[in-house]
Amino acid sequence: MAEIYHVINRGVDKRTIFLDEQDYMRFVHDLFEFNDEELVNTTYYKFQKIKNNVIARRKIEIPKKPRKFLVNILSFCLMPNHYHLLLTPKVEKGVS
Repeated sequence: MAEIYHVINRGVDKRTIFLDEQDYMRFVHDLFEFNDEELVNTTYYKFQKIKNNVIARRKIEIPKKPRKFLVNILSFCLMPNHYHLLLTPKVEKGVS
């Protein structure tokens, strides 16, 4: 059975790190985007305002190879000044 890691990070001096809904959406996007053994080609995404619970974005299309995840993301909780992740590694040093 794989170990479960509780990862937490907080803003410096408990400052707010998520200022608006776009910050939350970018974080969730990046959780997926950077959870890959391969290097990320680009992280340029222009997120637009959320309208009717739909996120509009313009992106540069880059062909993707099959993904090799570093961790399983079991759960996450995003708070205005910190976040929590529950992770299990899929590869050695995947959590780091």
